[in-house]
Amino acid sequence: MFESLKNLLKHFTGSQESASATPGTNTQQETTTSSATNEESNAQHITLGQFNLGIGSIGPDNRNDIDRKVLNEMYQAIASGLFNVPVNGSVPEICVDGRTNKSGYRKSAPCAAGGTLSIVYGGDLGSNSAATDITEVQLTTQTINKLKEKGRQAGVHGDDHSDCGCGACSKAPTIYQHITERINDLASLTSQLGINITGSEKESIVQQAKNRLNQAGFFAENRASIIQAAQDTGAAYEELVGQHNELGIALNTRVGTTVDRSAIRSKYGPQYDVFVVDAWAFGNAAKDINSTTNEEDEQRIAKAITLQNVATASILGHGSLPIIPIA
Repeated sequence: MFESLKNLLKHFTGSQESASATPGTNTQQETTTSSATNEESNAQHITLGQFNLGIGSIGPDNRNDIDRKVLNEMYQAIASGLFNVPVNGSVPEICVDGRTNKSGYRKSAPCAAGGTLSIVYGGDLGSNSAATDITEVQLTTQTINKLKEKGRQAGVHGDDHSDCGCGACSKAPTIYQHITERINDLASLTSQLGINITGSEKESIVQQAKNRLNQAGFFAENRASIIQAAQDTGAAYEELVGQHNELGIALNTRVGTTVDRSAIRSKYGPQYDVFVVDAWAFGNAAKDINSTTNEEDEQRIAKAITLQNVATASILGHGSLPIIPIA
């Protein structure tokens, strides 16, 4: 499944490299340059809004503190893999969140929406399980223990100014609801990236989301309790600082790598951040938590993890948020 994504992203990246080699308009006035650069950037990258997604506020069109020429240069550099760094882990461990800790750094580990919680939610949505005697807290503990048995590291995060500083966790019920309401739009975006979700897979994932939304007491009222449960089960914790400044979604398929957020900030300025999605790690996670030997189950879980990431981006991100492929 993710091989097709990687092949498609290579095509996208090739188009970007060709575009960046085209003579620029640096002799024009600054305002004209910014406008042309913005149009060029939009032409190169698909955005959430193109798929009727992006109901949040995080995105370049809601920002007045960025230089569009610099922004396009950043997109090109990210797409080229300039900021990719090696990781030791093979499954999602830290969150896509573009923010850093108070020292300005993030752990170098595979990223997904909510860190290890992406595996929790994606595993739930893709499991096709009819069990109604388990809660979100119990599912979190169960999933992390299963990963630990495989020798995997787990991780979650909060921030310095809220009870539950992880959007993928704090808005998990909303994200499940979003999947039930926008499954076709979400699947349309993943299809554009080479991941085709079949009708039966969509039906199964949507039904599971509805089951959980209708299951009394499944979602914890105290959202911070999920982060705490993960920590109690052995997940590492990061405290991130500051506001969300993400200007794109770095979609990384380079196996064994992630994107260095601190290096991006260092080069372009503290107001330039991106969400980082290490899609190459999703299949590994699905294989680790699949309770059957059925390959179809494993594929459905991997696709559910993907949907959870796209739905989270749609809830938090604005329609102008572009997807920047790294092949």
